[in-house]
Amino acid sequence: MSLLATDTEDLVYATSLLQTMGVLGPWNCDPLYSRALPSVAAKLAVGRINEDFSMDLRLKMDYIVLQEPCETSKALTTFVYYEDLAEAFIGPTNTGYCTAATLLATNWDKAVFSYGCVNYELDKDATYPTFARTLPSPFRILFMVLEYFQWANVGIVSSNEDIWVEAARKLANALRRQGLPVGIVTSIGANETEVAFLLKAHELGLTTGQYVFVPYDALLYSLPYGNVSYAALDNSSQLREAYDAVLTVTVESDVMSFYQALSMAKRSEELPATLVPEQVNPLFGTIYNSIYLLAKSINNARRAGMWLSASNLAYFIRNSTFTGFNQKIRVDVKGKSTTNYVILDTDGVGRQLYPSFVVDPASRKVRFAGKAIHFPGGLPPASDSICWFDASVTCTGGVELIYLMVIFIVIAVLALCGIALTLFIRRRIQQIQLFKGPNRILLTLEDLTFINPELSKR
Repeated sequence: MSLLATDTEDLVYATSLLQTMGVLGPWNCDPLYSRALPSVAAKLAVGRINEDFSMDLRLKMDYIVLQEPCETSKALTTFVYYEDLAEAFIGPTNTGYCTAATLLATNWDKAVFSYGCVNYELDKDATYPTFARTLPSPFRILFMVLEYFQWANVGIVSSNEDIWVEAARKLANALRRQGLPVGIVTSIGANETEVAFLLKAHELGLTTGQYVFVPYDALLYSLPYGNVSYAALDNSSQLREAYDAVLTVTVESDVMSFYQALSMAKRSEELPATLVPEQVNPLFGTIYNSIYLLAKSINNARRAGMWLSASNLAYFIRNSTFTGFNQKIRVDVKGKSTTNYVILDTDGVGRQLYPSFVVDPASRKVRFAGKAIHFPGGLPPASDSICWFDASVTCTGGVELIYLMVIFIVIAVLALCGIALTLFIRRRIQQIQLFKGPNRILLTLEDLTFINPELSKR
């Protein structure tokens, strides 16, 4: 974003830090990101910010969309080359290199405003002073939901693209760090969609009430709900039955739905006339809100009379509240995003999602929203021991004895097989050494005695 100064004092501020804002993401790697239309979202946000006279920016904002390669290793290598292209970053989205990218940006004195980094270590302000979250940490929201329902045993399934494999791995690490017994962490084929996976789970009888499925990507945006109908649910009775086992945790739409906000911007000619709201991924709104939060930070730093360093930009998001794309964005006095989430459900027969609970990060409470969750079979999955959510207790509750016995038997069998294999290999080496190597045994005819078995019988 080219930030143009309006006087000599501003010139010192502007040229010292912010000249370009890079909107970073794997825009060509996954439909979720490509349909988010990052360039359109950034243009809309920047246009509104530049006309927002309530903010004291003393500069003009612009943006550049930066491609994040699909492979984690290449994404980090490419990020190094963006040093001179941007002075602040919205991103990264691949949680596999969030920590490394933040360290690089800190060295460059450039702020990182991220909505997708799961990495819990980034919340240490002293170590990562230039990092700011534009949404609450996804794993903390998920943990609040798990704690409320006392569901401790978690399995994580992702697609096999690097960005989702890394997210699954980091999410598992974060939940384990909180003491939860995360079990399976695996990935499925590239051509396996969420719908196909859910239908397969339904076919195997896994959606009858013993398990709950929570889509991870919805934690990154505000999925439309309420009066919004989903054709996929209307066209397939099997999918409706399977989706009854799904609870969607997503950013609350407390102003209007995402589609309504898009339609309003389209009517005011801020968006292309050809844009179809239902074809845009709601991550569009998250990108918009992240850019606006960066502008709010610049405004707060200006009013405090502070230099626009990267660490100051990350710091001055504190105590911010503003109307985002279609919800209220809140950041507390410690710099933690406290934007509300909702838990969405279906009734098992319709094609609409309704809010059952509100997840409030500010109070760390989950509040009933007025309509009960419709669990398959009428009952929720069994709760696990509350001790899993007590950091002061070492918990084994909720793990069946037979499960521990099976693990012990498997380990014992593997150990015995290892010992047997070691003895076999050692025996074979000894046999080979009789014929080869420096310790081989050489026999001549004088060392041999031949016995005629017929003579010995006589």
